[in-house]
Amino acid sequence: MTLSEWIRLATVRLEEAGVESARFESQLLAAHVLMSDRTFILTHPEHDLNELAAETVLLRRLAREPLAYILGYREFYGRRFRVAPGVLIPRPETEHIIETALSLPVPTDATVLDVGTGSGILAQTLKRERPGWRVFATDVSSDALRIAADNVEGVQLVQGNGLTPFRPAPTFDLIVSNPPYIVNDHPLMPEVGEHEPSPALFGGKDGLDFYRAWVPDGFRRLHSLGHMIVEIGIGQAESVREIFSDAGFERIQVLTDLAGIDRVVVGAKP
Repeated sequence: MTLSEWIRLATVRLEEAGVESARFESQLLAAHVLMSDRTFILTHPEHDLNELAAETVLLRRLAREPLAYILGYREFYGRRFRVAPGVLIPRPETEHIIETALSLPVPTDATVLDVGTGSGILAQTLKRERPGWRVFATDVSSDALRIAADNVEGVQLVQGNGLTPFRPAPTFDLIVSNPPYIVNDHPLMPEVGEHEPSPALFGGKDGLDFYRAWVPDGFRRLHSLGHMIVEIGIGQAESVREIFSDAGFERIQVLTDLAGIDRVVVGAKP
């Protein structure tokens, strides 16, 4: 079967299964089977495709396994990162943490911590964008840290819950985190709810458990004039702003994503 024939049929099956961007995904799946890229798929429509191999990956996607897990990677901030079951799949909106961090008056030799690093995307992106920064990343999951180890270079990975692996004294100039903030039992798409790790998704009855636990601790671990940046869920801006304020942060800002949704909270330690 040619590429064009298989993509046409796969697109129909993915659409019937409720998958968005079905044609685009069928092209990426075909490229994965051929160990090629989408450009090759688009420019070689008559190329032969192994139907058995293609059917194997298509069935995984029809079962609503996330495309990123099938491909084994996800793009983030212009770079490709390895992902696999056991880590949250990077979302484009998380790039706003990077953009916020790079806009702050942070020392060129800053010490930086990524809390709950997962695949390591935030820590490694910050290190690549600011090579002079000394970057640490923590995660409670050993599975996540094994995947992160494949993605990071020049970043020190530390297993532990939040900031507990570090001594309770001012240590960092910048702390960032994309924490679990989904309300428990909130309905999710099958790709998310049935495949991505629940500890990286759910943040308690109101989704705010992480912020209550680690924002005050983060304040204590920051040097004076240090900053903390966190991603938030829809409708959480004012609650998280209040948690930042109660912890002692000043110059607290809520920043929106490209859709105009409150996405990031950043605060400074006096």
